[in-house]
Amino acid sequence: MKFFRYLLPLSLILVLAGAGGAIAQPQTKLVQDLPKSLIQAIWCSALFFEESYYYDEGSEDMAHYEDLAFDLGADIDTVLLEDHGLRQEEVDEIWSVFDSGAYDLTMEDDESFLAQLELCESAYDELL
Repeated sequence: MKFFRYLLPLSLILVLAGAGGAIAQPQTKLVQDLPKSLIQAIWCSALFFEESYYYDEGSEDMAHYEDLAFDLGADIDTVLLEDHGLRQEEVDEIWSVFDSGAYDLTMEDDESFLAQLELCESAYDELL
């Protein structure tokens, strides 16, 4: 599998770090040896998933953000399981930590959440 298509550009990682991404982004030992760009992709997927909850069930906006989260997430799962040799339980734990972090960010700093979400969506659109 070509992993490069799922990497977020280095410039996005630096911008997100400047926008509070490095502070807000959760940490877990399970990701400490992963490439920063993969960790950022996990974070973006979690942000997309969290954003989907703010729209009415069945709405186009909800479907849009769910699709972004699940499409990116499925590719990330494949990379984590096949390329990095993580077990499914470890992958599930990573998602739990990052999804919780995205939720916490919306509750604590909605402005930062929205700024990071916009950057992630722009980067994702550029990858297509």
